Parts: sequence; C-alpha cells; structure tokens
Amino acid sequence: MATISQVPRKARILAPRLLLALVVVDVLLLAVNVIGAPSFLDLDQEKNFPTWYSSAKLLGASMAALWCWRLEPAERRRGTSGLFWPIAAVLFAVLSMDETATAHERFAALLMSGAAGMSLRTRLLGGDQLKDAFVWPVLFAPLALAIFGFLLYLLWERMRDNRRSLILGVLGCAAFILAMILEGPAVYTSPPIAAWGAAEVARYRLFVLVEEGAELAGTTLILAALLLHGAWLANVPQAEGDGTDS
Repeated sequence: MATISQVPRKARILAPRLLLALVVVDVLLLAVNVIGAPSFLDLDQEKNFPTWYSSAKLLGASMAALWCWRLEPAERRRGTSGLFWPIAAVLFAVLSMDETATAHERFAALLMSGAAGMSLRTRLLGGDQLKDAFVWPVLFAPLALAIFGFLLYLLWERMRDNRRSLILGVLGCAAFILAMILEGPAVYTSPPIAAWGAAEVARYRLFVLVEEGAELAGTTLILAALLLHGAWLANVPQAEGDGTDS
C-alpha cells in the first residue's frame, strides 16, 4: 500500500489551489466571451488559448488518473478492475490530443463527403452543407455514451467511499453530456446558415456560450474529482494509522 510519505506534501496542498485557479480562468474566459472576445480567446474557434487550455486540463486528468492508480492499495490494482485507472488515463490523453487536433470534426467531415453524408445532410441538416461541422455529436453519440458509461462506472467503483470526489466527477460527466446535447440544436433547427440574420446569430452565440461553458466546467470538475481523490487516497493510510507523514 502506498504510504503518505510517498506522496509529496506539496502535491496535496497545491491541488485545491490549482483547482481554484482553474475555476478563476474558466469564469474569466466566459466573462470575456460574454463581452466579446478576440479570436485568440474565442470559445467558438479552434487552435487558440481555450483549445490549448481544455487540452491541458484533459492531459492533467490523465496524469491524475495515473496518480490515483499509484496510490491505491496493491490488491486493488490486481485483476481486470485494476486496469480501470490506466484505461481512464489513456482515454483522457486521447481526448486531450483530439481537443488540439480536432480529429473528431475532421473524421466527421470525411464521412459527410460520402454518400452516407449526403443522406444525413438531407435528413438532419436540411441539405445545408455549411452545417456539416455540427453533425459530429450525432455520428459519435454511441462512442460518447460508451465513454461516459465507463467513466461513471469508474467513478462509482473507485470513489464511492469518497463522496465529494464522486459528486464532482458525476457533475463533470453531466456537464460534458450537456455540452454534447447543446452542440447542434441551435443549428439543426435554424434556417440555412447563409440566410441567417441577427436573431439567428444571437441565438447561436447564446447556445455556444452555454455549451462551451458546460465543457469548461466539465473538464474542471473531472480534474477536480481526480486530484481531490488522489489527495484523499494519500491520506487514507495516515487515517488508518499505518502511514507516516512527510
């Protein structure tokens, strides 16, 4: 079993402070976008600071998952369930890379260029090719459900004795699900993009703000759940009386 001495005191102290800093950045990004953000801070654009920021948080979640795995008792790291944390770490790392590379949107664009894409465009997007970029939540819904199902099971299986982290993790998954649900409706139910007026643009911007805000909150909440759970695991041996402080 990992002892308290194997975990630097600074890591346990800095975790809550780091999370507070992330919340402040989240709020500032949303506030700037409400006022009117320049392109490098625009939540509705790619390859800018918000994209890098989300990618960094997901990479942090990957490392935090490995930290939790390392701190668990040796007997819990055996068997199939012992692979849950490493699988989660790989999953978050892949999501981090996807956030930067926009692989899901590129793959969706590739699918939409074929015959199946033409049929989907007609049925879902009213034939408007300019809306193709918003179809990925539909295409990847089964995969997303599988990912969130795994994460929720992981949270319950590994964090049910740590209610604070469990609640934060579930709220983070819920925020991500909300972000996916909101990704398309403002576009699917609107006239062709080329015919948008001020009302449609304002409606779309409102949806983007809520959707991107949910995604910002989701990554922060999940990272918070993992970091605080790691700190909780680090203190378990001390609480049981079989560890020593550093």
